[in-house]
Amino acid sequence: MRYRIAPDVVWMADDGEVRLYDGHSGEFQTLNSTGAELWILVSEGNPADAAGIASQMVRRYAVEDTGQAAVVMRDVHEFLDTLAGQGLLLTDAAAAADATDATDMADMADVTDDVAPSGAAGPSA
Repeated sequence: MRYRIAPDVVWMADDGEVRLYDGHSGEFQTLNSTGAELWILVSEGNPADAAGIASQMVRRYAVEDTGQAAVVMRDVHEFLDTLAGQGLLLTDAAAAADATDATDMADMADVTDDVAPSGAAGPSA
């Protein structure tokens, strides 16, 4: 599953942390250094899928320990899913749904334009 940062999230990396503001909910959050590292990987988009990000974290922190590697993989997936559940990250499915909603709204606007009166029409006297 691929992830991307939601468009209404404003963020900045500073001093080993990432500070987030969710414009949709109005809430602020601060990610610790590990969360910040994961956020930066998502923001870079290469790779922005959970498996690729988890693999990078395993290479950095658990390459020699298969038990620890499994924990890192699980924790990365859980963390990204949690951020997606909070609406801070969007997944492929959410991005596709957003695109469909936008297309549906555009189609609805076209239909509305087709049935809207073209001028003021009142009862004739």
